[in-house]
Amino acid sequence: MRPRTPNYRKLARYQRWLLWQVFGNVALYVAMMLLPPAFSARAGPAASTILIATSGSWAVLILAMAVTVVLVLHAEGNHVLMIILCALCAFAPCANFVLLVLVNNSATRTLRRAGILVGFMGASAAEVERALNPDLCKGCSYNLTGNVSGICPECGRPTWA
Repeated sequence: MRPRTPNYRKLARYQRWLLWQVFGNVALYVAMMLLPPAFSARAGPAASTILIATSGSWAVLILAMAVTVVLVLHAEGNHVLMIILCALCAFAPCANFVLLVLVNNSATRTLRRAGILVGFMGASAAEVERALNPDLCKGCSYNLTGNVSGICPECGRPTWA
């Protein structure tokens, strides 16, 4: 069975979602490390409110991570069994953070192989369109529809490069 071709537009969008979840995961880990003093014997009802809010945020983030991992791996063209195993791993404490980093690295590698520039927060939609649209110059994104000279009139780059 031949592997599926990745859907680069969806992959770039879902990778940005994934990166925001990595930051959310780190923020919740830091919050959980800083909150234990709030749960001392002298802490009042505010401590239980903070605990409920943190636990609720954690549950929502874990569910969102599982869904986003499935979306990224599907857009990347991975096998269904791999997608299911990674989705289950998203529910394991600490392993979910490692999973997010590994899936992000895989998505970045796939996007870069397609000639898409990937920055700190993933690839922008404009960058994906520039790399995937055959009518746009790869150097300056000038529309080359109808150009027969083989050279971009805007930046001078050969259109076959």
